[in-house]
Amino acid sequence: MNDKVKAVSGPIVLATDAAVGADRVGSGYLATTGHTGLRAHPYPPYIARPRARVVVTELRAVHWGLKAVLAAHSGRPVEVRVDSIEALKYLHIWQRGGSKMPEGYSTHLRSQGRTPTLVRLQMIVEYTPHLTFLHEKAHVGNPLNEAADSLAKLGLRCVRGQIAGAELPRLVPLWAIGALAEYRRAA
Repeated sequence: MNDKVKAVSGPIVLATDAAVGADRVGSGYLATTGHTGLRAHPYPPYIARPRARVVVTELRAVHWGLKAVLAAHSGRPVEVRVDSIEALKYLHIWQRGGSKMPEGYSTHLRSQGRTPTLVRLQMIVEYTPHLTFLHEKAHVGNPLNEAADSLAKLGLRCVRGQIAGAELPRLVPLWAIGALAEYRRAA
């Protein structure tokens, strides 16, 4: 969490989103706790089939957002809002104890013996009580969803070299502060 981004009182809401290009992906998240972040990288083609890249990246955004929020607010209920119905389907399957993964997603250990991100997320979703997963319609003006979308796209622009990585520490809090202020006003 960035100290510049102040939390919104009330229930914890986490919005996540993804941006996917031909060979690069970005994901972003923003929580009412003030936790915000983005990740972007070239997408290794062997991890999942191209059609599954969107849902895999959407789910990775949920993982990184939940990891940050749960580390700081263990035991508190968290409402996670995603704009991908396909990602939401997997989250609900995992909550019920299922282990189905997106088509082509390998659950084999990664380099240096690391557990794949979606396997870690599946375990968090299955074994963490008080998580709620809801669909958030995209691009209708919800400030948290719009900020998560903007952060994912910002990450994608950065990894494409269209914006300097040195600008991210300045830009990320600006998006988060504005979105949380708008969310506060709407609440």
